[in-house]
Amino acid sequence: MKINKSLAEEILKIRESTLPSRKHSRKVTHWKENHRLRSGKGEALVFILPTKGCSWALAKSGGCSICGYIYDNPQESDFDMMVSSIKNTLRRTIEEGKFSIKLFTSGSFLDENELPIEIQTSIIQEIAKYEQIEEVVLESRPEYVTNKILQNLTKNIEMSKIEIAIGLESANNRILKNSINKGFFWEDFEKSAKRVLNSGAKVKPYLLFKPPFVSEYDSIKDILQSVSKVVSIDIDTVSINAMSIHRGTFLSEVYEQKLYRSPWLWSLLTICKEIKQKYPEIRIICDIVAGGKERGAHNCGKCDEEIIRKIKKFTLTQNVDELEEEEECKCKEEWKSILISEKINISDYLHVPYLE
Repeated sequence: MKINKSLAEEILKIRESTLPSRKHSRKVTHWKENHRLRSGKGEALVFILPTKGCSWALAKSGGCSICGYIYDNPQESDFDMMVSSIKNTLRRTIEEGKFSIKLFTSGSFLDENELPIEIQTSIIQEIAKYEQIEEVVLESRPEYVTNKILQNLTKNIEMSKIEIAIGLESANNRILKNSINKGFFWEDFEKSAKRVLNSGAKVKPYLLFKPPFVSEYDSIKDILQSVSKVVSIDIDTVSINAMSIHRGTFLSEVYEQKLYRSPWLWSLLTICKEIKQKYPEIRIICDIVAGGKERGAHNCGKCDEEIIRKIKKFTLTQNVDELEEEEECKCKEEWKSILISEKINISDYLHVPYLE
């Protein structure tokens, strides 16, 4: 069984009580940002598509313990408006240079129940018209990465441009089941990733730093072990996502009971450095959501801005030297003390009722 029934029931209660308040906007949101493409620095055009939302979040298993994106999705979608909006935005925005297009639905782009295959096709065909677009990032859970979907993509775009981003979160099945309620295991991710790679496309796993019930120390360990596993199946890009606390989630309730502290920025800096030094050819993406805030990755407040700046610059340049500290903040000693204490006292996910 790939879910922990007790945890799933708690998540579902929270989800059902919060879903009635979700937004109903059908507007396509987009913005442009600096981005590290495989070929070097470029720009990304990011689209948030207003689909009905993640099928897993709407299922009776409650969805993931840490995700509140479903509350931003409308209950119904206007697909014609969606396609038209993307076409118009591409026409106005794509100019000279190198571009990545990110198509986010707060769910799975490849899920036909969320985005019908003819709509997927219309969007991909439009993007394929632009030579400046080198990468197209599509998010999906592994179960929607089928041969049928990949064959449809192959007909409509050069597959070397496609990158399927999958929220793996961890390669540890205990964490997937008992902490995140992900609904799939490492083996499911591995099968879908190999299917994508065999099609000529790329895979980008999202790895989640510090999910609930996992200490800072154990999460550092888990990220490094997870990277080792994804590298072993020839994946060349990893996105490290520090936990940010979404309202209307199981994690938010744990946080509000003062049982969780969001990640330290020192940990993220260390993780990026460790991975890049061990695997210099890997592209590491680390975009910090709510960085420097209580519900996002933060240090003491005095050094937060500088550490976030270093990680952002590293992500763009992939130069590990950007992560060196010119002057260490006093809070670094506190962070080190916490890691030592966790290693001695609570390592290996002990004393958690959902893990019994």
